[in-house]
Amino acid sequence: MAEQHAHPLYVATRRLVSALDRLENNLKHVTVAIDRDAHQEQQMVFFERENAALKQERENLNASIAQLQYQYNDLHKVASTIYGKLDDSIRRLSQIIED
Repeated sequence: MAEQHAHPLYVATRRLVSALDRLENNLKHVTVAIDRDAHQEQQMVFFERENAALKQERENLNASIAQLQYQYNDLHKVASTIYGKLDDSIRRLSQIIED
């Protein structure tokens, strides 16, 4: 009721200030949302780079494992050959000793 008796300029000013307050409050919410989105975008870029680096490291490790497996297979073949030759030598020496 007090507004009904107040000067129209005063009423209009109060309505304008109230509308500006609401706009400012909405702008704060928008600004916070924009900042949050920018932060999330930065995190996404960081995670994408980290993911790419981890994938590269996994590929490097897989290549190293494959190379080690190849070397192991070669060593296993050499060891088998040496074992076979040693076994033959022991057999021959045993025959020589027995004869």
